[in-house]
Amino acid sequence: MAHLGSSLVLGLVVVVLASPASAEKVKLKTAREKAAQKACALGDYEKGVDILADLLVGSDDPNYVFNQGRCYQQNNRWEQAIARFREYLRKDDNLSDTDKAAAERHIRECEASLPKATEATQPPAVLPPPATSVEAPTPAPAPQPVKPDVSTKSAPPPSDGSQGKGLRTAGIICAAVGLAAVGTGVGLALKTQSMSSDADKNGGTTQAQENLRKSLESWGWVSYGVGAAAIATGAVLYIVGWPSDKSPNVALLPAPTPDGASMILQGRF
Repeated sequence: MAHLGSSLVLGLVVVVLASPASAEKVKLKTAREKAAQKACALGDYEKGVDILADLLVGSDDPNYVFNQGRCYQQNNRWEQAIARFREYLRKDDNLSDTDKAAAERHIRECEASLPKATEATQPPAVLPPPATSVEAPTPAPAPQPVKPDVSTKSAPPPSDGSQGKGLRTAGIICAAVGLAAVGTGVGLALKTQSMSSDADKNGGTTQAQENLRKSLESWGWVSYGVGAAAIATGAVLYIVGWPSDKSPNVALLPAPTPDGASMILQGRF
């Protein structure tokens, strides 16, 4: 009994002496677990998983593997979470049905979210632009050589001024010839009158003188006729040849003389 009592006393002493160290270790472990949980909740999953890895190495507790999977799952790291949950199922063969069901449920949730995450993170496919047919540029037409204008243009007809000038000149010539003829007629008339006066003074004329007087008288009338016609023709030509924008004032007037009659061309230019 004394040995047993001594043993109990020694065991109590050991427990009492070991209790402060165990308590401190449990306190530190609890603090680290809270730090890991806080890091995972704040999104710093790398720090949280690293703390849980240190706790796993020190205790070989598969619950830390499960907690790593939950940390990855909370931060949408689906593939890493699935890997840790499967490691949890592999590591502990003595898991209860409840613990296995919990791990498998988390795996299914991560797998269901995995395709959505892949679609959300995958950049949209860039489709190549539709091929557009490039039209060949239309060649510019070759410049055509400029042909020289070799068309023969008829010379314009002479202006009315040149034609009118010629007609007026011809009219003046005809009028001058007519005046000369009238003058000749006047001269022949004066000659016949002179021969008649001489015959009255001499008491008669010979037959030759009478024939000459009649001949001169006939030619005088012929000269009057030719002169009048020439003067009239010249006046007409002159009037026709006058420019249309000018209206000459021309008149053919008879001019009586003591020895006979004559025609005078009177005009204003």
